[in-house]
Amino acid sequence: MKVKNLLSMMLVAGMMLVGCQNGGQAVDQSTENPQPDQAVQEETPAEAIKVVSATVSATNVLAELDAEVVGVPTTSQPLPAQYADLPEVGQAMSPDLEIVASLEPDLFVMDSNFQASVEESLSQYGLNTFFFETGSYSDFTNSIKQLGVEINREDEAKKLVSGIEASVTKALEKKGDNSPTVAVIFGAGENFMLATDTSYLGDLVKTLGATNITSKLEGDMSSAYVQFSLEQILAENPDYVLRFAHGNIEETAKMFDAAFDSNEAYQQLDAVKSGKVYDLDPTIFNVSANLEITTAIETLGEIFYGN
Repeated sequence: MKVKNLLSMMLVAGMMLVGCQNGGQAVDQSTENPQPDQAVQEETPAEAIKVVSATVSATNVLAELDAEVVGVPTTSQPLPAQYADLPEVGQAMSPDLEIVASLEPDLFVMDSNFQASVEESLSQYGLNTFFFETGSYSDFTNSIKQLGVEINREDEAKKLVSGIEASVTKALEKKGDNSPTVAVIFGAGENFMLATDTSYLGDLVKTLGATNITSKLEGDMSSAYVQFSLEQILAENPDYVLRFAHGNIEETAKMFDAAFDSNEAYQQLDAVKSGKVYDLDPTIFNVSANLEITTAIETLGEIFYGN
């Protein structure tokens, strides 16, 4: 009996040992051969968004974001080469919405300055519309980032904006405690106006740490451009005078020089006496923001701080 009992115990122990070994092998096999739901899922590529653009500034940005553009604005200005043969949809202020709709875009991009004039018509065509802001430095950079989200190009948009922001940082490297005062004169002939902080160029001046003299003037300065008297500009006596207008820079400079030479009051300004009057290139500086903004920032940084 003792022998039988001993054999029985040995047999049970052997079976338990085999069972444990088999159990271990089963765990190893499940690790080596994961179930389908454990497999790494491949990322699905972002869906391409078809875009029609009715603004030159936004079209240039879209090219930088590698967007799928199917329609462009009618303009005399150069557009990105990859969009050269695309259908034109009319000028920024009055795009042909019938043509836009016929292109079946997922997104229609318009200049925000003309939103009020087309809003009612847009509803008739059911167009998904993004209004691109160009009125200031911050409006422009924010619009780039928002547009990137709309067309699944968020990373590209962030990279583009980072480059613009880096130009501001570099321009301010030599600023120190310096905060020059600036008069930004815009116009033609005798019809000059001062650009305020709410204008694109005025906002750039403020972004770069300079003080626009309009911030010290009395009256309503909410408009982008305001009329001024020579007495006002003489009283503020700015460190720098920036002059800009539409057209060829040489012709613009002649126009301003003639106006300044014909009025001795301008000669009393310290900026005139010290040679700190600058005519801004209209291909770089404009009334609205565009992708020349980095060059514009670099230029102003050189003028104000010698960067």
